[in-house]
Amino acid sequence: MDGGGTNDIPLDPSFFVDAEPSQSGGAYPNHPPPAQNPSFVRDPSQPHPPQPIHPSQQGGPSQPQPYALGNATPPEKLVPELQFARCMSTRYKPDPFPRCVSCTRRWAGDTCRFQGIRFFLRDAERRVLGISFVDSQSAESPNMKFPNTWNVPLDPRHIRRVKYTVAKALLPTLNSEQKHLRLPEVVRRPRETEVRATCDTCMTSIFACSWMCRICGREACEECFRQVQDLTHPTRALTATGEKKMHSNPFFLSCTKRQEHARRDFSPVSRFCSDELEAVVREMEQLHMEENRAAGHPVDAYSSWTAHDRIEAMSSLSESIMTTTETSSIRTSPDRTASPMSPDSRVERLDSRELSAEASSPPSPIFMPVTSVSLPHPVAARYGDPLDPAQVPSHPYYVFDRTISDAEFQPLWALGEVVVVTGLLNDFSIHWTPEYFIEHFEQSKCLILECHTDENKSTTVGEFFSEFGMYATRTKCWKLKDWPPSSDFKTTFPDLYEDFTGAVPVPNYTRRDGILNIASHFPINTIAPDIGPKMYNAFASSEMPGAKGSTRLHMDMADAVNIMLYSANRPDGGEGMAAWDIFRAEDTYKIRRFLHKYFKGQFINDPIHSQTFYLDVHLRRQLFDEFGVSSWRLYQRPGDAVFIPAGCAHQVVNLADCIKVACDFVSPENVDRCTSLTREFREQNQTQTWKEDVLQLSAMLWYCWLNLCRVENVLSQEER
Repeated sequence: MDGGGTNDIPLDPSFFVDAEPSQSGGAYPNHPPPAQNPSFVRDPSQPHPPQPIHPSQQGGPSQPQPYALGNATPPEKLVPELQFARCMSTRYKPDPFPRCVSCTRRWAGDTCRFQGIRFFLRDAERRVLGISFVDSQSAESPNMKFPNTWNVPLDPRHIRRVKYTVAKALLPTLNSEQKHLRLPEVVRRPRETEVRATCDTCMTSIFACSWMCRICGREACEECFRQVQDLTHPTRALTATGEKKMHSNPFFLSCTKRQEHARRDFSPVSRFCSDELEAVVREMEQLHMEENRAAGHPVDAYSSWTAHDRIEAMSSLSESIMTTTETSSIRTSPDRTASPMSPDSRVERLDSRELSAEASSPPSPIFMPVTSVSLPHPVAARYGDPLDPAQVPSHPYYVFDRTISDAEFQPLWALGEVVVVTGLLNDFSIHWTPEYFIEHFEQSKCLILECHTDENKSTTVGEFFSEFGMYATRTKCWKLKDWPPSSDFKTTFPDLYEDFTGAVPVPNYTRRDGILNIASHFPINTIAPDIGPKMYNAFASSEMPGAKGSTRLHMDMADAVNIMLYSANRPDGGEGMAAWDIFRAEDTYKIRRFLHKYFKGQFINDPIHSQTFYLDVHLRRQLFDEFGVSSWRLYQRPGDAVFIPAGCAHQVVNLADCIKVACDFVSPENVDRCTSLTREFREQNQTQTWKEDVLQLSAMLWYCWLNLCRVENVLSQEER
């Protein structure tokens, strides 16, 4: 290395090897007791000497100081060498340093935790006497291959609207990361492109404020690290023992050689460049203030709006919504249409100025977030559904015939309303029928699941689809869900992907490259969020007492649209369809109380996220009678697209054999809901490793911001 003088050697105060064993019982048996010196860690590639950290500047958990080497080689004689291969590489076989958990356990799909960020300090005989870590990081923008084309060209109005949404959602996290970067001995690592970086305890994606064990490389999010701090603190020794045993995650607190982690084993980790982070925070704060002033709100905006302000905004928007949805109707049952909303049936709306954004010059392009208000159901929607055996009141929902514009969709979506678009079959060029899949994928292997018992078996696509419409001899209800299960739909079914992309309604939101889909900015050289599309193919099921329907009660991590493309006739010869129950987000608490009351002990942690229950006829009626909760009860036929807002619990029962395709998307209107769901799923993973955070919402928002700034610069240069 150039300029490797005496002061250029990085010292990790956690660890020197080949010295006297520690008397304090540290996590690695060969490190000596600390010396009383100020600590520092730096990248040896930098030409200037390290700057000591004064004890008064050190915050967070206490960190060990640099170690005296006794008769060992003085630090100024050690040569740093970056670890550029995996821990288990033959190159490092004779070296006595700790291997990371990924290498020792040979986890498929994972990468070495230390490769590219750890330095070995070698003496003249090539012995490893110490270890340090990279402490500088360059801006990541040049390393990421961002998308540069969308379904339609980006314009400044779209850019500014989405940037404001991102800034509002991400600023608190980035402010926390700025504080995190000021902690002593921060380890810097580039953001991963080959794997999803997730917390090893709760499986939440790692974005900011994380901590890494210097011994085994396990990484913990901020919340899980606080648990490590709490459970290993000396004053908690007695009470924490039981909590450790209760934790079902086998990796929690475990380190190498059957030893548990201690707080001293961890160092703060950052994937940010300090200069880039500070510049982004300044720009976000400036945008936030400008938008609030343009909208006539105080600088702190949303926290200062009173309930009266929100109700007034809601009232002023009610009539505007109806004037912008002249092509729509409010459906209350399969054969009935209700009159437009009365004042008594109003739900909280957005500021009406947003509906005329295109005609204004220019108003704030941002929708005002609002809180939920429980209001009575419209009278026209209460009873009379001939297909609902429970005879439970239903919320009205908006139906559009074949097309729906952004101006029609946006205000409804911002309110958390369910939207249905009908008559889409003619927009597809491929007939998505059982015969098509038998012809093209007959011998493809697949795994199908029994809807009521969770039994699964392996079969072929041809065998599964050949039974569609054959009710007479059927004894089980099978479904082929999330197909293809792991591979990308676009890669596996390119023709079907293009057909779906060209026909899906509200393409600015729902297409993978939609200009208002925040996920459309994810770099193409990273592991992108798994947002589909996916196919959901299932036999007819039942909603009678004890039945489990076709899809049990659950929530998706993001917004979703589901399109039915084929249905056989029902067993009685009637028109094929699927019955959906979609519950308002504000009713989630009551639904959980209901399930806790009647199914205590039959689920782990969360009764909705566990996807254990289907609310059959009796349970739906009971839920309404006792808690006043009803659903949007709607019936999906071939050619119908159902839009499900993030945060709305929902369930489905196929009344006939059906073929559907669905995709997720992340809309500016529902980023807050997606954030809340990410937290809920993390809590679920605390007691049961349940679901990886495939959405990566924080990283998605960050990349969206960086890419939009890049596009803004390009557009600015083109105008010159």
